[in-house]
Amino acid sequence: MTGIPDAIARRKIPPMIHTPNISGAVLLSLGILSASADAQEPALTETTVFTNNVDGYPVFRIPAIVRANDGSLLAFCEGRAGIGDGGNIDLVLKRSTDNGLTWGPLILVHEEGGTAAITIGNPAPVVDRSTGHIHLLFCRENDTVFHTVSTDNGLTWAPRTELTANVKLAGWGWYATGPVHGIQLKRGGQAGRLVVPANHRIGAAGADAGAFGSQILYSDDHGATWHMDAVFEAADGAAPNETTLVELTAAAGGGSRVYINSRDYGSDPGNRSEAWSENGGTSYSETFDGNPHFVTPICQGSLLLYSSTDDGDAVNRVLFSSPNGGSRTNGSIWISTDEAGSWSQPKTIRSGPYAYSDMVRTADDHLGVLFETGTSTDAYHTINFIRANEAWLDEPPPPAENPGAAFWNLEEAEPGQNCPTTDGAITDVHPAENKLHLTATTALVALDGAPAFGGGRALSFQNSGGLRLTDPDSGNRFDFGANDSFTIETVVRIPTGSTATDALVAKDLGPTSPSWWLRVENGKVRFLVSDNASEAFLSSAATVNDGQWHHIAAVRDVSDPNSRKLRLYIDGNPSGETTDSTTGSLANTQSLWIGRFNASGRELTGDIDFVRITPAALAPEGFCGGKTQFDADDDRIPDSFERGESGSLAPLGPGDLDFDSTTDLLEFAL
Repeated sequence: MTGIPDAIARRKIPPMIHTPNISGAVLLSLGILSASADAQEPALTETTVFTNNVDGYPVFRIPAIVRANDGSLLAFCEGRAGIGDGGNIDLVLKRSTDNGLTWGPLILVHEEGGTAAITIGNPAPVVDRSTGHIHLLFCRENDTVFHTVSTDNGLTWAPRTELTANVKLAGWGWYATGPVHGIQLKRGGQAGRLVVPANHRIGAAGADAGAFGSQILYSDDHGATWHMDAVFEAADGAAPNETTLVELTAAAGGGSRVYINSRDYGSDPGNRSEAWSENGGTSYSETFDGNPHFVTPICQGSLLLYSSTDDGDAVNRVLFSSPNGGSRTNGSIWISTDEAGSWSQPKTIRSGPYAYSDMVRTADDHLGVLFETGTSTDAYHTINFIRANEAWLDEPPPPAENPGAAFWNLEEAEPGQNCPTTDGAITDVHPAENKLHLTATTALVALDGAPAFGGGRALSFQNSGGLRLTDPDSGNRFDFGANDSFTIETVVRIPTGSTATDALVAKDLGPTSPSWWLRVENGKVRFLVSDNASEAFLSSAATVNDGQWHHIAAVRDVSDPNSRKLRLYIDGNPSGETTDSTTGSLANTQSLWIGRFNASGRELTGDIDFVRITPAALAPEGFCGGKTQFDADDDRIPDSFERGESGSLAPLGPGDLDFDSTTDLLEFAL
């Protein structure tokens, strides 16, 4: 027998909450929409620049990009004999003369020793606008530092000259320039200076070990000589590594002001740290400190001054590019319009694999992003280039916390058949019609569902894959704020005697990071919410590992600020309650998963009939009823009939969609 009582099976879906629509006329009157028919629409285009096993190299990694004075784009990277960071590695580039729409043949910039295992890498190009020369700083064996220059917009390159004695201190081992573009200062007392970020580790020559540190290299004589004064060693919770920098408006004292952002291995919250210089990189005016606003993996990132009012642009706009979340995926752009004082929520520019990146403003005023990407099995297969127009930058990102409802009844396949694996094929049937459709990452087998919930279909999870909705595709509907209540419901069947720790529904980032999840652990249900500082969790008193169908409801109720609670219900019966001690946001940029976690797998062995997420704290009388998954709007007309008639659940019910003086409900009954 099922463990689900009839009382639960008869319960109804809660009423929907609607928000009023704002007309275009109102938006026009407020100046939010343009009346111009020629208004530019947001647009992204993407091309592949480097592909592994093409152009003579098995692997391409570590991109950097600049725009020459003639408008051509120079995309640099390492051409590698293998995926590792050492061995036979050369510096190569490709040029584009049409703003990144197409790319020319591969150009060898520098190599040493033919096929010998000599590493030439970490490109850090910078353009001198006054001479048109393109300077490139790079490293040999991650130990010695070199410079080369092109005077013909990147077509040819001069013999290298060594800079090590001027830019590396005794006791430093590992050394890396960039890898990212440098800048030429235009404002303040150091105007004209070429500035390039670099990093190091304390230890043996070339050894990727030891304490981290950051430094700034500069030239005041158009690249003839290079110097280093600003040095930061790991301290006070910060351990900067690969850095990127951008010029701001001049400092109050007249110096050139520079903002520096770094990949960070320190103990400060987050994986990015920041510093400032008010004399063009000669020294740090504010040394590195963590900024947890950037939720990123430990990875290189890049900055770009895209627009500035003193150049005639309408707005100051500094951009930052990085993967967003806990892994090297979900490429995103953060935007600052106040000189890096604050940052927007991230805007996803590329879902899927996204690792090292660099940015440029093209001659036709597009944002250009050069980045590493690939597939789920080969994350570094290509280096691609995205062009984004200014309308894309102007379009605001969705709110970081944007709670919404979803309901997946998993009815896509007949018993014994595999569920579809095409993108978005697992349909969200909730009457809110947010269209939060899931993608199956493996072909899950369908089977008969729980009899108490209509005897429809369910999916069998066999410790392989799951159902996923990426954060960009969700519109942040499952990102809950500090004061957002929500309910997760699912009907599951766990094998008898299972002691596994398996995910049911999860949007996890990592320990003591903004997250929430629901899992089964040693036969009990466990529910967790977490912000950046604390976690709250509880386990059910009842067990569900008996081979029977069970309805599970996990409720976060923070409607009363003086009594914030987490509750668990099994088959409609209370099965645990605890205080929600979190005070911050649960929002992250990870995918929503059914049947596994983002961070550690924990793939489910068991069956799921349906999952529903409601942005409210439901009481048991509001839980899913026996007919809910076939009549989600509770109007006594099957959803399949309504969608077949109108494509929507909204118009039907007591109304008369076809205006024939007979209600739709009566027509269906007849």
